Amino acid sequence: MDFVLSPSQRKVYETVGELSRTVFRKRAALHDREASTPRENLRDLFDAGLIGLTISERMGGMGSGTAGKDPLLYLLAVEQLARGDLSTAQCFHIHCHGAHYVDQVGNDEQRERVLKPVLGKGALLNATGSEPGRTARGLYRLLTSAEPTAGGYLVNGQKNYATLGGDVEYNLVFAGIPDQPAERGHLSLLIPRDAQGFSVAAGSWNPMGMRGADSPTLKLENCFVDHRDVLGEPGVYARERWQARFHLSFAAQYLGAAEAIFDVLADYLPRRGTTGDAYTQLRMGEIRIGIDSVRWLVYRAAWMWAHDDRVQAELFSMTAKHRAIENAVTAMDKAAQIAGSSAFAADAPLALIFRDLRVHTLHENLDKTAATLGRYYLGEQFDTTARL
Repeated sequence: MDFVLSPSQRKVYETVGELSRTVFRKRAALHDREASTPRENLRDLFDAGLIGLTISERMGGMGSGTAGKDPLLYLLAVEQLARGDLSTAQCFHIHCHGAHYVDQVGNDEQRERVLKPVLGKGALLNATGSEPGRTARGLYRLLTSAEPTAGGYLVNGQKNYATLGGDVEYNLVFAGIPDQPAERGHLSLLIPRDAQGFSVAAGSWNPMGMRGADSPTLKLENCFVDHRDVLGEPGVYARERWQARFHLSFAAQYLGAAEAIFDVLADYLPRRGTTGDAYTQLRMGEIRIGIDSVRWLVYRAAWMWAHDDRVQAELFSMTAKHRAIENAVTAMDKAAQIAGSSAFAADAPLALIFRDLRVHTLHENLDKTAATLGRYYLGEQFDTTARL
């Protein structure tokens, strides 16, 4: 395994890092106040030629994503975005996974119709499986239903945490076919933004943190979906364990956000006059060690997607994600000890990072992740798509 970034990887790392730290970080407070999508940041990424990172090269993209030629490439972008603004990183992460899924699962007509506007105009995509009560029911037991009808499906239900839901050309949503087993009847659907019976619930996104990753509730009321907007066969998402492909991109976000904390401390502590304090030095060293240890777990997991057994890549991605969450939470605690209360005014950079990161790390369940790994190593049945 080569730990040296390739020229293309280095370019993405530096290009996105520069944009994120010098431009996106300055805009973060506005989107936090407004709970609004950072559209101008995503447009800047399009202008930099990066909006198609997870679209295959045959379509004109850059060939990244877990099923792509270079899985690390888009993770570097996500990591560096989180270093400047975690909400922008989440939006881009969601877009990347939606585009990758269409590219890998869709047919030629769908790829041409849906992905060409992404590459040519900067159109955005997403993917939303979440809905109220899903945590208790399980990943594939959806209340959103897709009833077969002439020419397609009639969809009814509600999705929540739909990042970019009001900004995309197509909302990629998941629904269940009634009277079929949950996994076998799991269906992937492209919902055009102007589809009759589709609406975005105004004012439905008002969290404490991650406010710039606008993730509203979507309503589907007798929404007709033509067969041409059905992605793959029923059950393909579960059968090919697509949920497990998303672990590592979350880890990259937690890694980048921990780096953001370190950046703020490196700027703030000299002005506070405490760089000579032994405990300040100790905590800074501990935070740095944690960041660098997580980085190489994430990068190794990305390498495994291209070079190792698929199941081993999934499991190690869960390891990286677990460690990234633990490290991010620890970094917040250690940073608070040496920054002091004066660094936590409501509009201070550290306060925004803390709110975003604390909310975002709740997306995953550490105990379930560790227990899944434990089941594997004890020879018991395990599910790498298990999340909450």
